[in-house]
Parts: sequence; C-alpha cells; structure tokens
Amino acid sequence: IVFYGAMMAIQNFGFFTMYYALTPFIPISDDCSNMRFWVTFFAIDCFVETFCCLWMAMGGYIDSCVMFAFGWFLHLFVALPYCISSVGIPYVVYSDAGTLCRASMGTAGLTLVPVMWTHIALFLVYVWCMLSITYYSFLKATFITKGTGKVEVA
Repeated sequence: IVFYGAMMAIQNFGFFTMYYALTPFIPISDDCSNMRFWVTFFAIDCFVETFCCLWMAMGGYIDSCVMFAFGWFLHLFVALPYCISSVGIPYVVYSDAGTLCRASMGTAGLTLVPVMWTHIALFLVYVWCMLSITYYSFLKATFITKGTGKVEVA
C-alpha cells in the first residue's frame, strides 16, 4: 500500500511540475486560451491529487475504514478532473488553435507533446495503483480473507 501510494504521489507531483513549468510559455492569445486553461488546470489538479492519493493510501495502511473511505472518495472527486484532462489536453493540443499555439510557444511547444504522451501512457499505471490500493486496503481484507480460518496476530 505504501509503495502504491508513493508511486501515485510521485507521478502526480511529477506531472504537476512538468505541466506547470510549461504554463509561462503559453502565450496569452485567443489561439492559446484553451491550452492555457487545460494545462494549468491539470497542473493544479495534479498538485492537489498528490495529497489525496497519500491520504487514501494512509487510510488503507493504518487499516482505518473511516480514513480510507474518506480518502478514497476525496481522491475520486479530485481524480475525475484528472480523467477529463487526460482527454481534454490531447484534444486541445492537436486542434487547429492548439497547433498554432504550440508553434507560437517555441521550443516549449515541442516539449508539451512528449509531456502529454508521457501523461497519457502513465494514466493506466495510475489507475492500476489506485485499484491496487483499493484491493489491498478494502477488497482483500473485506471479501477475500474473511472466513479463511486464519488467525491474524497484531
């Protein structure tokens, strides 16, 4: 649980730093308004998500149903914009206005594309980590090991 929580926090904070570092290079223009919104929105969401995923993992690690449930739903609430941004950013980057905006960003426009594809590729890793924490914190303890006859020593 600690490993998965750490991986999620590292990934979120990494995306925060990568996307947030690109925001000053997005010009303030009509062509770039959507890109500026999505990139900045995702960066801030990733920053907040860093804490939410650790809170969820901590609840599972200390075996607190209340803390885990609160952290899980808080994480879910903050992760929904993460999922939406994972579709919104590629849409904006490859739109006609996004292509013009990337061209006006100079080398930062070239950097945005691999950052975005890294984000998209690691999205499934993030989902795997979240589901793994859910499995080890709740599903396994509630449904799998119940009634096995094993005595657990604290």
